Amino acid sequence: MSRDQRGMSASVQWLMLMPMILLLVFAIIQVGLWAHGRTVAGNAATAAAEEASLLSASPAEAEGIGRRIAEDGGLQDASVTVRVGGTEAGATVTGRMPTFIDLGQTRVRVQVTRPRERVTVP
Repeated sequence: MSRDQRGMSASVQWLMLMPMILLLVFAIIQVGLWAHGRTVAGNAATAAAEEASLLSASPAEAEGIGRRIAEDGGLQDASVTVRVGGTEAGATVTGRMPTFIDLGQTRVRVQVTRPRERVTVP
């Protein structure tokens, strides 16, 4: 095999490998963006649930805190739902992370429950 043929062979190999390498790089970036979105939604849900678990807090204030954290973290179409019961307070955050290609995996949903603050008399 001559020197020119070996160079041509290496070029063809790289030509065939480049799409796979680029696909792998974009897949890693997609997974990273989804993981970031899940972390942001988790932080927003935790903050909203902790705020809602306080005796002096209102659910509207807790939803506002959760929505602000979600939007500041880059979550789009963020929705925060807070529910307060007798012994528990919880929050659910849903949203969508911006990605290169939407393959149906850009939606994130996290639900957090915290015990409600209570006053006990000794």
